[in-house]
Formats: sequence, C-alpha cells, structure tokens
Amino acid sequence: MKWSSISFRKRMLIIMTLSGLIELLLLVAAGFMYVKHEQEQEIGQKALGVASFLAKSPYVIDMIQSGATPEYQQRYRSLTELIGAAFIVIGNKDGVRLVHPVDERIGRPMKGGDNDRALLEGEAYISIAKGSLGYSVRGKSAVFDSNGDIIGVVSVGYLIDRLEDRIEPFLVYLTLMALLVVAANAIVSSYASRRFQRAILGFEPEEIGRLYVELDVTLETLKEGILSIDGEGRLRSINRSACQILGLNKNECLNQPLNQILPESDLNVVLKTARTDTDINLYLNQKRLIANRSPIIVDGKVVGAVSSFRLKDDLTELTEQLAKTKEYADMLRSQTHEHRNKLNTISGMVQMGELDAVQQLIGQETAHYQTLIEFLRETIKEPLIAGMLLGKTERARELGLKLVVEEGSRLEPLSDRINAEDVVTILGNLIDNAFDATQEAIANDNNFSPTRRAIQVSISDFGNEVILEVEDQGCGLPKDMSVSSLVKRGVSSKDNKTRGVGLYLVSELALRYQGELEMANNQENGARMTVYLPKEDLA
Repeated sequence: MKWSSISFRKRMLIIMTLSGLIELLLLVAAGFMYVKHEQEQEIGQKALGVASFLAKSPYVIDMIQSGATPEYQQRYRSLTELIGAAFIVIGNKDGVRLVHPVDERIGRPMKGGDNDRALLEGEAYISIAKGSLGYSVRGKSAVFDSNGDIIGVVSVGYLIDRLEDRIEPFLVYLTLMALLVVAANAIVSSYASRRFQRAILGFEPEEIGRLYVELDVTLETLKEGILSIDGEGRLRSINRSACQILGLNKNECLNQPLNQILPESDLNVVLKTARTDTDINLYLNQKRLIANRSPIIVDGKVVGAVSSFRLKDDLTELTEQLAKTKEYADMLRSQTHEHRNKLNTISGMVQMGELDAVQQLIGQETAHYQTLIEFLRETIKEPLIAGMLLGKTERARELGLKLVVEEGSRLEPLSDRINAEDVVTILGNLIDNAFDATQEAIANDNNFSPTRRAIQVSISDFGNEVILEVEDQGCGLPKDMSVSSLVKRGVSSKDNKTRGVGLYLVSELALRYQGELEMANNQENGARMTVYLPKEDLA
C-alpha cells in the first residue's frame, strides 16, 4: 500500500504514535540504564564498605596469618547472608582463597583478575568482574598487618543477575507507563488530526498541493486582474494580469499593506462592512477600472477580501459597439415606423391624385433630416455624441415627444482627459430619464399640453468646462426623496428592481472627472439636470 493512499488522519495517527513510541522507548531505555548504574554504584559502595571494615578487623588479620578454620568459614557465610551479599571471599597475598562460600573452591586462586590493585598497590575499590559464581559487583580492600605490609585481600560481591532481578519490576512499570502514554498519545493524535483536517476542509495534503497549483495556474491565465488581502489589510496574492494593469512588481508587493501599495484603494472597507460590490468604477494608479469585490468569510468571521477588475477601456470597446448597435437599431426602428406612416400617407394622397401635396410632403421630410444632420455635424464635433443625439431624436419622435438641441450648443473635439463614451453615458441617461418623466406626466395628466412634450438639450464647451444640460417638462423630481439619495445605486423614484442605475452612473462619472451634477425642479413643470466636467485636472 502506497503511503499517499492512506488518509491524512491515519497518517497523522501513525506518525505521531510511532514518534511518541520511539521517544518513550528511548526514555525507558535511558531510565533503565540510569537506574541500573545507580544500583550498581549503590551496591558497590555497600560492598566496598563491608570489605573495608573486614579488612581492618583483627579477626581477619589473625585468620590470614594463622589460617582459616571451619569456624571462620561458617562465621563469614552467616555474615554473607546477613548483608544479602552473594559472597565474601578472603584471600592471602598470593590471591589464594582462604574463605569462600563453596568448600571445594577453598585453597584455589581467586578469579576475576581484579586483585592486583589491592594486593600490589594496597587500594580499596569497586570493580565488576566475572568470578566463579558469575558476573558481580565487588568491593575489594587490601588487608595490612601491624607493620603495614599487604598480607591479603577481602572481596565482598553482589551478583549482577540478582541486581537485575531487583530492577525488573521498575522496568515493567516503565513499560506499562510507556504503553499508557502511547495510548493517550494516539487518542490526542486522532483528535488533533481530525481538527486539523476539518480546518483544511477535509482535503488530503496531496489534494491541497494540487489545488494550489491549479489555482495558481488559473489565476495567472486569467485576463482579469485579481488580488486578495488578509484580515489586517496585507496583500496576500496578486496575479500577473493585476500586476500588468496596475504596474506593480509582485515580489515587492506581497505581504505589504495594500493602503501603502495602492493608497487610492478602499478594499479595506470590505473587511469592516462584509459587503459585496459588483461592477463598481475605480481609479487606481491612473487607470480606470471596473471591479467586483467580495469578503472572505470563514466560520462567520471576515478574514480577508478579494477583488477582480479589468481596464474599463477594454470593456468600453464592447460597450461602445453595443451602444452604437443599439442606437442604430433604435434609429432604424423609429425611422421604419415613421416612414411607414409617411408611405401610407403618400399612397393615400397618390390614389386621391394629390401629387402636388405628395411632392411638398417629401420635400419637408428630406429638408427635416438634412437640416438636423447638418446642424449636428456643425455643432457637435464628436461623431459618437452626434450619432447618439440623432438616435435619441428619432426615439423621441417614436414616443410622441420632441428632442430639441438648443441653437447655441457647441462641442469641439474633446481632450484626452474626457472620453466621448463617458459623455454619451451621461447625456444618454439624462435624456432617457427626461423621456420617462415626460411620459409619466402624460399618463397622469389628461390635459397635458403638447408644448410640454419637448425635451431641451444644451451642450457647451465654452470656458474651462464642458456643460451638459437636459431640461424636461415632465413630473419633476420626487419631493419625498433627497437629491443625495437619488444618486445612490439601486435608488429610483420608479421601479427599483430594474432602475436606479442611470443617475448613479452619471454622478459617478461626474465625480471621477472632478465635476458636479446639479438637479433641480423648474418653477412650473419638469426638472433640469446639469453636469459640469472640467476640461483640465483641478489642482
């Protein structure tokens, strides 16, 4: 079975249990060796004390000088049992046994090879050696006569086997405790691994590694810029597209506070509000962006935020094409509807033989369109805005309204600072709102005057500002809603489910250009909307 095929919990359990077992076995072995050594030292000191005491005894000195008798043998054997030793052996200066627990070994040389320090140098010491009875811890001491000459040696020993018998209960105790600790460690390991795997959403380590690689590759291949921050506002991740869009160096930015890298960013607000924003307009590092922002919530707590964004210019290309297509469609639909009515009228007049009237009608229509196109061409030098006004004029005629561009209007080609697409968005939304307000007033007033069907549009670029003004004679601004509330996203005096975006976009674009949106009701009927866009950046 492959290691990777075992679940993370089982791997954690095996690793922690084995590591704990190995550590405990080492501790048990170390403890056993320490106790054994201490026991040997303790017994050795005891044996050395008895040997030193006997070596100074006048009875031992006399026995070595005069020879051992059975009475002496019995006395020292009794003493051996009394102190719990394995043996007491007394030898002469040649190392021949005079006293020994076994009668057959009396008179033979002492074994172990550890008598030289006593017999030659006259020392008292502890040694471990193998004698005739087996391995033992021995206390040896030289015996001196009254002249100070070495006449023999006393050896008191305790067998190692008996010492180990005394240590075995302690070893069993240590082993049982080790097993108990291993069992406890296994329980703790199981609990810890379960909690840890729950924290990583139940994934296996290999799955997390694979997901990380997949996520990293996915983020790097997206054209949208994506960045995320943690709960303290530090930049935690940013993909290649985001670096290219904002002109940042990934290695220099990671783990740095976002408000230092991008002072204009207010992504930190999401950490406090936990609000999701979609399709908002941002201006970062002198780039106009369309962004989405969402909080990262874990266990009900906001732990970070993520933002995805693209250059607005990239979206503007598609938006512009769609807007142009929509304007052309509206214009063609209006013209088709209007021309069908005209053709029906011409057909009827031809059948009635009113040819002069037919020629006059055709001339009027031709003159109307030609005059309108020439007027827009001369006054509005931005083709996109002129096309939008032409389309809105036809749309007004289809709705039974009249769109009038004031005679004094003028718009020269815009500077690089102001995009024509943004002006189209501002002016188009204001005109659409004027259409809606006028239609609502017509629906609510049976005596609605035909002169109130006109919507006045004024465009001026004299001085340091581009001024866009739209005035209608419809129902006017709602009196129960403040001006500041009308420019909020999703707020509308009409159907909030489908409206509430137009004035919000107008206000956002005006603020972006450091301009201003003014809204006011006329003294009699309708409302007047005015947008001021500075041609140059304000200091």
